[in-house]
Amino acid sequence: MKKRIVIIVLSVLSIMIFSNALKFVPKEYDFLTYVPDLTTLYNEIKKTNTGDIFANQVGLEQMIKGVIEQQLMVENYTLEDIDIFKELLIAVNKDEVLFVIGPSQHPDKIKDILEKFTGQTLPEDVKIEDGYFIIGKNYGGGAIPQNLNDYLSKGYLAVSYVNTREDKYEVKGYGYLESKDNTLSFYNEIVPQNDETRNLINEVSMQKGKEILKDENIGGDVFAFVNRKLPDFIMGLISSAATDNEYLELLNDFDGTAYLSADISSLIVDALSGIAPSSVPYYGVIYYNSPSWDKLEVDISKFETINGVKYGVVTSDEGTPLTYINLENDKIVLYGVSPDKYVPGNKDFVKNNYKDNYLLGLFINLEPAIFNFVGIETEAYLKVYSFIQDGKIIQQAIFK
Repeated sequence: MKKRIVIIVLSVLSIMIFSNALKFVPKEYDFLTYVPDLTTLYNEIKKTNTGDIFANQVGLEQMIKGVIEQQLMVENYTLEDIDIFKELLIAVNKDEVLFVIGPSQHPDKIKDILEKFTGQTLPEDVKIEDGYFIIGKNYGGGAIPQNLNDYLSKGYLAVSYVNTREDKYEVKGYGYLESKDNTLSFYNEIVPQNDETRNLINEVSMQKGKEILKDENIGGDVFAFVNRKLPDFIMGLISSAATDNEYLELLNDFDGTAYLSADISSLIVDALSGIAPSSVPYYGVIYYNSPSWDKLEVDISKFETINGVKYGVVTSDEGTPLTYINLENDKIVLYGVSPDKYVPGNKDFVKNNYKDNYLLGLFINLEPAIFNFVGIETEAYLKVYSFIQDGKIIQQAIFK
């Protein structure tokens, strides 16, 4: 027991001594993310199946390093001069985002490198203090809660904190990122702090989403969805999309369900092989109350009738079709290729990961891309999703 207490005390002291980025925590913030050691995080990412194959076997790490080294040599610098990637602090309030990264033993070198690469002087809103590069006006004078200090003492790769109030709604929550069995896992709980918020979350939990998986056109290695009519406050907690006022206006007639699936393995392989990406064979649906072309706010280049159905076509500047759009009574349907040429991808990955209680999520299956590029069969994916459990909003992510 005594040994355990000593270890905890030493861990907390080491955090206080070496985690100096925390001294820039502002007095007030709604969201906070802190990575105590970016190098450790990167090394853990490389231990995952995806990270190992792309960084090591495909050679992306060496390729990127080589390009950066060549550029630095022109100005008589080396990779050792870029010693900025130690800690990362991001704090967000309703007015601005604070971004802190460092420390660097030679910040003047970093400043010189940035200015030579961009051809411009460092912007005035970027400050250098004690070797840290700071973007944001209001910083310092604040502290992180004790619970977050406790999380840091456990050696998590990253921690997050939310403590926000909007009108009558208020929540608080803690999250952490850890690595186990060469898999990165993020877990975050958002807990209501008053009856109004509890009632709001309960109302969302009582909703029933649409039966998305009955759509025969779904399939592929990418699947993104939202399947509840989420109030602005909750949408803002779990998705940055709701922070844009124009986007919020578009959500007024949004029915609460939207999804998109696609096959991207061939695009990834083409990109890694230096081949210009072709069109993306995606399929998407947005349930929307009485959609119209005027409300859509999209530049339609032309209209085509395919298999008796009218589609508005969005094209590139060169005239290449990018999206085919069909408006029905209660939804908007989108295709990345001509609808008569679209073939749904394999549906197993979506079926095996989607659950009816998920509010929204993103699933990316990297196994096909890895197999097509290097001929290795391995479990590799990214899964991000949110749901409500015991009156709390749970956010989880898994990267393998």
